[in-house]
Amino acid sequence: MGIEEPQTIVYLGNRDAVEAFTDPATGDRQQRTLPGKRCTTVQLEPDLTLMQAAHTITHQQGVWAHHSTGTPAWVASTNQALAQLLAAHFKCELRDPEPDHVPSGSGLED
Repeated sequence: MGIEEPQTIVYLGNRDAVEAFTDPATGDRQQRTLPGKRCTTVQLEPDLTLMQAAHTITHQQGVWAHHSTGTPAWVASTNQALAQLLAAHFKCELRDPEPDHVPSGSGLED
């Protein structure tokens, strides 16, 4: 058994957040705008390369496209190289991750 790599977490400042829903009348998948400033947290699968991780977030049907209609206001990550790549791609502010932030569903909650 090898050494398990820590999970990469990406935080994206989301000013144009959306949520997907199914229209009960038509059964079509749609998006509705969510108010306020939000942080979209992405927990990436282990063993992704840097480019695979970036692609997971940025491609046309990627994570970001399902959570926002705009560009992130800022990006932070537990993987500094990925954070720098995403900040350059999105042309947004690069931040340090919040050290005390524990994403819900991570299994690390108290």
